[in-house]
Amino acid sequence: MPYFNIESHETYILYLNDIWNDITHQRHPWYGFKTNNFYSYSLVASDELLSCNDEPCSQDFALGTGSVIKRENIYYAFYTGHNPNYPSWCVKRKEGIMLATSPSLTVKFTKNSTFTTLYAPLGHGFDEYDNFRDPFVFYDDFSKQYNLIVSARTSRGVIVQYTSFDLFNWSYKGVIYDGGLTNFFMMETPDLFKIGDIYYLLFSDIDSKNVYYRKSFSLSGPWTSPIEDTIRFDGNGFYGAKVIVDNHGDHYIFGWTNRLNDNSDTGSWLWGGNLVVHKLYQIDSTKDLAVTIPHTLKSYLEKYNEPIVKHSHWGNVTISRSDTSSYHLSSSSDTDIANVLFNSINLNRYKISATVSYDRSAKDFGFMFAVCDGYENFYSLRFVPSQNRFSFDKIKRSSLTNTTMASSDVPFTFVANTDISIHIIIENSMVVTYLNHRVALSARIYRAPKSSWGIFVDNTSATFKSLTVTKP
Repeated sequence: MPYFNIESHETYILYLNDIWNDITHQRHPWYGFKTNNFYSYSLVASDELLSCNDEPCSQDFALGTGSVIKRENIYYAFYTGHNPNYPSWCVKRKEGIMLATSPSLTVKFTKNSTFTTLYAPLGHGFDEYDNFRDPFVFYDDFSKQYNLIVSARTSRGVIVQYTSFDLFNWSYKGVIYDGGLTNFFMMETPDLFKIGDIYYLLFSDIDSKNVYYRKSFSLSGPWTSPIEDTIRFDGNGFYGAKVIVDNHGDHYIFGWTNRLNDNSDTGSWLWGGNLVVHKLYQIDSTKDLAVTIPHTLKSYLEKYNEPIVKHSHWGNVTISRSDTSSYHLSSSSDTDIANVLFNSINLNRYKISATVSYDRSAKDFGFMFAVCDGYENFYSLRFVPSQNRFSFDKIKRSSLTNTTMASSDVPFTFVANTDISIHIIIENSMVVTYLNHRVALSARIYRAPKSSWGIFVDNTSATFKSLTVTKP
């Protein structure tokens, strides 16, 4: 839940703390940290900024996502009151929208006991007892009113809208978006912002775990989908996304990459994880959205060079520069993999950069991590031109087919004999890849740190140029 402080030029990130307070593992109070560069962060306070209620029958026995807005000299936090004890004799509704205030983002919020909790409207076909959460509030300069959007559910996931002149008394205005042609079960953590004359509505699909967006010239719609190759700018390793704009007019989008059970690549999906921040911008020609690495983070990660030590290669490999930073790899049939393997990089935080192109690809090519061998057992960040997507896969190569469900992927349009700029950021088990400063793929790879890595082609002819590793 990011908030940009225009006075201090710092970004505050409020979050649901992932250190549970009780055996139900469902209470998560709000904590916060701040940054002015996206590579170093400090705690806003040593304790909670917004606490759970100790009373098991209270609506906010547990907390959910919300948002913060400043009016005059007061910060207003609208949050989800979530009670996991629903249904019970004393808990009649699982979720409602509640309010707390604070004079500063560094001072604990005080809950407003006089605020009337907002629940799903009665008699409008909503799930009136559950699935009403994730409030986002903003001020509309045109109507001179505050707007509140909330994730809700009828027979499908919807996003509803309220308006207010004072942040206390809210009027229900109906459904702002119902998913259109797609029947989403729940469109979580909605966000709404404007760039130029375009409004963007952002949400996270609870089923696919992907972040999507829609655009419109008006708050009242109609909301249209972006063109196919920009329908997403990241994969399912980037969830709960929210956007801020800073004092320079630059937009940044914040999401989290989930953990896996037992901190293992074979573990099951778990809620909660680590923060990922992209710089977000508007594509001039289409008004669609794209992401790239924040410039402050890029500069920080490029302070020093780290030597790349080649371990071995296999197949048709040509070293095209004497410093071994550029390679041409060629493979003429499926499973006839050509590769170059490199020694592990014994750093906790670094960046791999390269420029990649291909002249022919009947299958795929890309980067290898957690390499056991160079042909069967490795994780791949791979380019798949025939399907116009960039994919993260953990499956054995011999089991990989055209219909294999990727661990995560992102749409990307390929053109033969055209350079693709690659930046891969690795910090412990977090791996975030940027392609052409247009899309990203955020992934959790527990075996990536300090393991062998490399490049490969399979039934493809490709060139990897200017391969470098840099570090802070």
